[in-house]
Amino acid sequence: MIGRWFWREWRSPSLLIVWLALTLSVACVLALGNISDRMQKGLGEQSREFLAADRVLRAARPVDDGWLRQAAADGLTLSRQIRFMTMTFAGDNAQLADVKATDDRYPMYGTLVTRPAGLRSQPGTVLVAPRLLALLGLKIGDPLDVGDARLRIAGELIQQPDSGFNPFQTAPGIVINLADVAATGAVQPGGRVTWRYLFAGDPAALERFERYLTPQLDASQRWYGMDDSSGALNSSMERSRSFLALSALLTLLLSVAAVAVAMGHYCRSRGDLVAVLKTLGAGRRALMKLIVGQWLSLLVFAGVCGSAIGLLFEAILMRMLAPVLPAELPPAGVWPWVWSLGALVAISLLVGLRPYRQLLATRPLRVLRRDNAQTVWPLRVYLPVMLIIVLALLMPIVGANGLFWSLAGGMGVLSLLLAAVGWGALWLLRRLVIRRLALRLALNRLLRQPWITLTQLAAFSLSFMLLALLLVMRGDLLDRWQQQLPPESPNYFLLNMTGDQVPQVRDFLRRNGVAPGTFYPIIRARLTEINQQKATDLIHEDDAGGRTVNRELNLTWLDQKPDHNLLVSGYWPPKAGEVSMEQQVAEQLKLKLGDTLTFTGDTQAFGARITSLRKVDWESLRPNFFFIFPPGALDGQPQTWLTSFRYRGDATFPAQLNRQFPTLSLLDIGAILGQIGQVLRQVSRALEIMVILVLMCGGLLLLAQVQVGMRQRQQELVVYRTLGASKRLLRATLWYEFALLGLVSGVAAAAGAEVALGLLQRKVFDFPWEPDYRLWWMVPVCGALLLSACGTMLGRRLLGKKGAHRQYQG
Repeated sequence: MIGRWFWREWRSPSLLIVWLALTLSVACVLALGNISDRMQKGLGEQSREFLAADRVLRAARPVDDGWLRQAAADGLTLSRQIRFMTMTFAGDNAQLADVKATDDRYPMYGTLVTRPAGLRSQPGTVLVAPRLLALLGLKIGDPLDVGDARLRIAGELIQQPDSGFNPFQTAPGIVINLADVAATGAVQPGGRVTWRYLFAGDPAALERFERYLTPQLDASQRWYGMDDSSGALNSSMERSRSFLALSALLTLLLSVAAVAVAMGHYCRSRGDLVAVLKTLGAGRRALMKLIVGQWLSLLVFAGVCGSAIGLLFEAILMRMLAPVLPAELPPAGVWPWVWSLGALVAISLLVGLRPYRQLLATRPLRVLRRDNAQTVWPLRVYLPVMLIIVLALLMPIVGANGLFWSLAGGMGVLSLLLAAVGWGALWLLRRLVIRRLALRLALNRLLRQPWITLTQLAAFSLSFMLLALLLVMRGDLLDRWQQQLPPESPNYFLLNMTGDQVPQVRDFLRRNGVAPGTFYPIIRARLTEINQQKATDLIHEDDAGGRTVNRELNLTWLDQKPDHNLLVSGYWPPKAGEVSMEQQVAEQLKLKLGDTLTFTGDTQAFGARITSLRKVDWESLRPNFFFIFPPGALDGQPQTWLTSFRYRGDATFPAQLNRQFPTLSLLDIGAILGQIGQVLRQVSRALEIMVILVLMCGGLLLLAQVQVGMRQRQQELVVYRTLGASKRLLRATLWYEFALLGLVSGVAAAAGAEVALGLLQRKVFDFPWEPDYRLWWMVPVCGALLLSACGTMLGRRLLGKKGAHRQYQG
């Protein structure tokens, strides 16, 4: 009996829409859940291998040997590393390389994958990434100049256990022995060099040494394990998850809305059938058995189909995201299945319980009087409760982060705007005198049932807002990033110059027709005190300015303000004992003019008072600084110099420059921008799959909403035809009605999408927000055209040869 009932009802368009929406929600949550779970497990299983140790001590200069002797006394094994960037040469070719100098104990965990296998760093040799061999045209056994040192290539460096995953790494890596570092000449005072000390041992010994070490660490030193490591692998995965979670959240929201609209319409259309069955003696228990059986059959069917589609989407997404993910990820666990099937049950209960209870509460008297209906759970109470539960269930799936709150904010603005625009439009339309009959009939229908009109506006606006939001993010993400780059931005940075080399480098660039930018002196220091209080006590690591006080900063001194810096407050130039500060960082740290700061450099601590705030054009790609001091203020600190320039000429020029100045680091910004663009393009390609899901859910919601008024519209058309109205007039009436709905809902959707887009760009994807004016005309116009097309098709269907005289079967 249940099977026959389900098969008979399956032909209902509304029930088919419900099944499709539930199926897509299961597929979306399962696919994204599996990918996220595999990423998390991949990080967990790579804990030791990712660090090549149990704990790491990172410092900007060599640490006290007493610490290392204490580690040995506690039973820990130690491996040392030095990391720096320098130029490598082969004949006339040059290439910047990321150098890791290690001892023979590295790696303590994981495997150093080389070709031939089993190689380690030995004095006088170097292990080279295949990419560097290709760039320089070398092979194993050839000599390679690393800075000032000439080393023999012992083999290819395929994979390092502690290299992690960094899609923005442009310089190929090489591994040398610690004994060869001095010969390279690349480690200089004030240069960008990192010392890493890797420790391995049992947990008790590590904890004992940590208690000894932690109180002695200064601002330039960090002790960490895998749990508190903020490596590039984790950030890259988080970036990919953020893009995909946006699509998942939009799909779920549209699915909930589509199921709510379609299920409500289906249950209302079956009220007459239930009333007839009750008059024939069907009891509540028998009807409940039929309805619950039908609903369970629908859920099982949606769960099976959604799981199959979800696994297919997962395979496609993993293939498309392969360039921005680690090579291998472990299989997913059971939680994504729990979440996906739980979402199926939760959505069905939330949006289906009230319509089915209303259907069961149908009175037999409805056979005689169609207006005899029982009210179950008033909407003014049910809708807010359902909204709160939906948001609470979505938070664990996508996380209560900027992504979630951005969309919630956009939907909140959309709701308020709909209330204002909807009622305002209805109030205005009541007072208009319209001569065109078709438009007047359409307006009368919208004004006659204001609550139904507002419900339709809400559904259409939600669809248009979420679809516009995803399409803009998908289509403009890469374009907006590229638009941030000025056409004459420098494409090379020249680092690690000494003061004596500055005039030589300037003359060399001018002889080769290159206009150098400003030469900036650089020192490295940490912000350790704010108004005589410890900075890390005032600013937590998770606060907006946490990164500023928990890392080394590049400080400079200038007598003239940079052209791309706008003075916001205070005066220029700063005097002795004063400093100019970047405005955004000052806001993050809650600083103002007159506050005092203390910095700790390589040789001494020094203080300054804030006397000006600057607005920095970070998109200029020219050297920018948080803090600028007056000339002479930092003379007691080790310093290097930096400049930038734009060059599009002979490809041999970088090699000539590096041959002339072998200890300098030439950073190709164009290569970095290319790497960033590749990641964005790859994730953008993966979003195409999710766009299909969201478009399908949006289409289902539109179809469900159009289905709602079919029966009533047909009855009205029959009356109009009986009174002599022409088919042309009635088709025009439907066209005007849907065009007005599309226009008004498009305006509301554009406002909601603009708010959500601004929050997403600033809080989630870290882009400067710019209003997208296209939304304000494209969404209303497209909404009006789309819904007017629906009105045209609806008119043809209802006003066909027999359409106006046959009874509509919902």
